[in-house]
Amino acid sequence: MGTVSETTDTAEAASAGGAGTSAGGAAGLRERRRMATTTEISEAALALFEQRGMAATTIHDIAQAAGVSDRTCFRYFPSKEESVLTLHPVFDAPLDAWLADVDRGSAPLPQLEAVYARVLATLDGDLSAIAHQQLRVRRLMADEPQLRSTAVSIDAARSWELAGRMTTAFGGRITAQEARLVTELAGVAVRAAFDEWADARTAGLDATLVASYAAVRRRLRDIAGTGAA
Repeated sequence: MGTVSETTDTAEAASAGGAGTSAGGAAGLRERRRMATTTEISEAALALFEQRGMAATTIHDIAQAAGVSDRTCFRYFPSKEESVLTLHPVFDAPLDAWLADVDRGSAPLPQLEAVYARVLATLDGDLSAIAHQQLRVRRLMADEPQLRSTAVSIDAARSWELAGRMTTAFGGRITAQEARLVTELAGVAVRAAFDEWADARTAGLDATLVASYAAVRRRLRDIAGTGAA
């Protein structure tokens, strides 16, 4: 009997090749299945990390718990740490939309902060499933330094990429170094906001990501001596 992933792959191929299935419909179906598999692997990994710790959990363990092959697990996530660090795609579409229509006449940092604030507001809605998972991940990070290290590495890579895209989007009105500073400043505020929010939630407080982000930004402005955000 094949694995769940192999069965899914076969079903996807059959669906994509069916005479009555449009290319757009097949692509949409594949994307939904891809997202479902991503969620299953991530949830399985997070549960195992919470139960056993990361050191005692292997990719094979995660694959078995998710009902997929080891190969499928590696195809979705290059490392076991990355299997629970799945927040970044939530920011992709809003960032793409902003970069396609930036206000070149205005300062870039407030614009990027506004994008991040809107994303965090969507996550706040009745503690969405994504936010709930992130709360578990942040709690896990407190005991798993390797997980935090991997998260920082991913953030750094994305920050470099975003800075390059910003330089292009602003048509040379900001330098590469300025764009890099903007992405780093905005990114560290988001990371600190998630940490503050998770700490407050763990303590039983009714914190929100939006409020935590606003508070972090105010403190950064105070430290820099530039006033409130």
